[in-house]
Amino acid sequence: MRNYANPKLKLLYLKQFFEEMTDEDHPATMPDILAYLDSKGVHAERKGIYADISYLEDFGMELRDEDKERSKTYRLLDRDFEPSEIKLILDSVASSKFLSEKKSMDLMTKLEKLVSVHQRQSLKRQIKVTGRVKSMNGSVMYNVDTIHVAIASDTTVKFKYFHYNNRKEREYTHDGRPYEVSPWTLLYDNSNYYLLAFTDDNIRTFRVDRMAEVKQGAKERQGKEQFESFDLASFTKATFGMFSGKEEKVEMVFHNSMIDTVIDKFGKDVFISVVDDHHFKIAVPVAVSPQFFGWIFGLGGKVTILGPKSVVDQMKGMLGKVSERYE
Repeated sequence: MRNYANPKLKLLYLKQFFEEMTDEDHPATMPDILAYLDSKGVHAERKGIYADISYLEDFGMELRDEDKERSKTYRLLDRDFEPSEIKLILDSVASSKFLSEKKSMDLMTKLEKLVSVHQRQSLKRQIKVTGRVKSMNGSVMYNVDTIHVAIASDTTVKFKYFHYNNRKEREYTHDGRPYEVSPWTLLYDNSNYYLLAFTDDNIRTFRVDRMAEVKQGAKERQGKEQFESFDLASFTKATFGMFSGKEEKVEMVFHNSMIDTVIDKFGKDVFISVVDDHHFKIAVPVAVSPQFFGWIFGLGGKVTILGPKSVVDQMKGMLGKVSERYE
């Protein structure tokens, strides 16, 4: 004689069945339900299942259409996330550079459980991770969590900071000694997380995937007054790839085809003045850095820096150095 599981598990297995095996396009019949419960070692009868379904509906699960009395099939009609929303989250996880490939796959496997087994098949066909540029630091998520805890606790955070050499080995800055900084916020830019922190009377950014041995500090955070007056929106518009530099108000002329690019970078509120039928001009604060000049160069002949002269001269200097390498 077969040994059946604890009958108190029946309602839990029934809830699991509707979440995993049914959706709007895949209803289940009473024989389907009974067969699933039997596979889990739970003996059940139709009359008891009808009562259990009513309990689940009272709990908040929508399992039948409006005409409940005539319903002969059952399916979970409401979920916390629609399949389209899960696809959006999955693609964000898959394309995030700050997550390692292993962590991306682990998260995607967990997210797929939020939809039915039938809907998971379409997700697997659409999401690819292998081959994308991913972080080599598998501790990024734990670093982010530690930073959030430190911010909530109003304490410092300690870590070592590194860059990679041409052998893909870590080389630690600060002579290998740990930094201890006051964390204030996390920024997400160009698929990377950055910590914005106060240290040595300055506001600095640190790439989270370049942080190692991250721990919560015991000291109280400093820099509250500086961050209260810090314009975060202007900072993110002015910097390129979170590389800081001397901030200058730079005047530039763009071809009209570049309007989307300008709005994407500087926001819809940027003041634009018409130069002629084919060009427009802006003057915006910019953290002048090699990355800024690289952005300009990437737009080809569709942008020209007008001033100030010091920035124009820096651009000419960079172009000259690049040209020398190909002579």
